[in-house]
Amino acid sequence: MNTTPSGSSLAPGRVLASRYRLVQLIAIGGMSEVWEAHDDILGRSVAVKVLLVQFAGDPTLRSRFQTEAIAAARLIHPTIVSIYDTVEIDGRDAIVMELVRGRTLREFLDERGSLDAIEVIHIGGEVATALSIAHRAGIIHRDIKPANILLSDDGRVVVTDFGIAKVLDEPDLTRTAQLLGTVKYLAPEQVEGGPVDARTDVYALGAVLYEALCGEAPFRADTPAALALARMHRDPTRPMLVAANVPADLDVTLMRSLARVPAQRFETASDLRVSLASTRLDVIADPTVMGTTFPTPELVVEEHHKDFSTRSRSGLILSMVIIAALITLALLIANTDAGRELFSDAPTTTTIAQPSIMAISGTTTFDPADRNGGRENESTSRNAVDADSLTSWSTDIYASASFGNLKTGVGLIISLADSASLDAIAIESPSKGWSVAAYVGDGSATTLTQWGPPVAAAADIQSGVTLDLHGARGMALLLWITDLGDGPPWQVTITDVLVIS
Repeated sequence: MNTTPSGSSLAPGRVLASRYRLVQLIAIGGMSEVWEAHDDILGRSVAVKVLLVQFAGDPTLRSRFQTEAIAAARLIHPTIVSIYDTVEIDGRDAIVMELVRGRTLREFLDERGSLDAIEVIHIGGEVATALSIAHRAGIIHRDIKPANILLSDDGRVVVTDFGIAKVLDEPDLTRTAQLLGTVKYLAPEQVEGGPVDARTDVYALGAVLYEALCGEAPFRADTPAALALARMHRDPTRPMLVAANVPADLDVTLMRSLARVPAQRFETASDLRVSLASTRLDVIADPTVMGTTFPTPELVVEEHHKDFSTRSRSGLILSMVIIAALITLALLIANTDAGRELFSDAPTTTTIAQPSIMAISGTTTFDPADRNGGRENESTSRNAVDADSLTSWSTDIYASASFGNLKTGVGLIISLADSASLDAIAIESPSKGWSVAAYVGDGSATTLTQWGPPVAAAADIQSGVTLDLHGARGMALLLWITDLGDGPPWQVTITDVLVIS
């Protein structure tokens, strides 16, 4: 390309900051143009976003553009476009960033129309992961839409364009009542020009996933103003009434994400991610059972969780019953003549303790690869042992079952109130095809090697599993997840754990 592309004041071959050589124009947006460029120093392709010339003299827009660079540079994660550098050209600001080769979710939806539930769950989980990282850094994206979600050729789902992101510890650069974000995905509080928080991004992501699943946005109207106002006065039509074969769990998740009142949505993007990952694909919503009157999203969530909790706890109770039955059988055999001959050279009276559930004093995550400072979703780790299947702990979402080749595993440490000889650990999980190894120790180990050899392991787990700990003595257990199982999304969720002695 040897001529200046239409709409751009730049041209291929121009070198920025003595190192970034422009190759071709990728896109022109409302505020900036994006170029593919070559970094002549590091020998790699990059993307360069340059503020449009007409905005170069606007200090407010320049400040917002600079805020984007500062905000996004703080976010380092495979699901977020990386920022490398900032430069200036002809008095215009430019951001040098990772070049993600692939296509946008907008392009993918325009081609496909709608996506399968498993695809929606995978993409939603990856975007929710990106938002969780941003929210923990105090950044609200505020413009989540299909055009800002990239499906890269290397298999990643990547969130881009923090151009209107709100940095919570920075002054608000928006004007009073100014609407930011694409109208189809605006949360009601954005329509009103009110304050935004993490739940605003949850709403926008819910709207994106609704469109991906149903093939149409949750609201439609003749004008942008009517479209923006529609969501303030009514709820969207349930996905199960728009598309076929919608999993019941996914229907509930999307409706909760799109609640008009922020307090009724998921509190965090992490909560939304866990809910997506827990979807039972084999349980399809049936509108005919519900008739024409639909319960509120909160009631549906409650009923679903009651059912899920009952099944989850029943699985654990069944595991304990089996263990108790085996011990009782051993006790009966041991007190027969044949049993005494089998277990001892001389007659003896054997006393076997009945199984008991160990008290758990605490939990912590174990990530020696130190991707997140040695912790992975630490704040929710206690959910795995709180005897409530409504809550759970999950690993991050990775690019493959082998953790995207970034590490060999991720662990959850369970600390006990007392040291004891441990018989078994029962784990309840909605995940499929995953693998885990169990270690027992005193809780002082800081590396996997220090834990010693595993005392039990299981592979290709189809939901829950009970591991025989063979009486290993200790006051801490490490559940070391070695394979994330069936995906996408590649993630393991643990809802309940019981330790039995």
